[in-house]
Amino acid sequence: MQATRTVMFHSTVAARLGITLTDLSCLNILGVDGPQTPGRLADRIGITRGGAVTALIDRLERAGYVRRERDPDDRRRVLVALDEASATVAPLFSGLGTAISEHLDGYDTAEIELLTRFVAGVNGRVAQATDRLRSAQTP
Repeated sequence: MQATRTVMFHSTVAARLGITLTDLSCLNILGVDGPQTPGRLADRIGITRGGAVTALIDRLERAGYVRRERDPDDRRRVLVALDEASATVAPLFSGLGTAISEHLDGYDTAEIELLTRFVAGVNGRVAQATDRLRSAQTP
């Protein structure tokens, strides 16, 4: 149920911003990991390189959430980076962040460490399962 509620929350945030859930995932990746090449973004999000990722970047660029810039290490490459409108995303998560922090205040350090290991382990298993499904042959 937690996964469903998380997807519902993210879908609501995306709808409030007027973007898709995939678009929001892209903004999250850029916010956490910094500028990425379009190909790397496509791989991380799980969409096809080329047309699909170009359409995603075009939508987010028109909305002011991202910008294309030259890679300072290789001027032939383009990087996608967050732009000014992306600052409107974080406030939509602040109420949830505050509520979770208040909930965690009831746990001691050892319990927080256990929960952190548990969540990291689950996230790792979900990533592995996702990779397996992506690489599996379709019947």
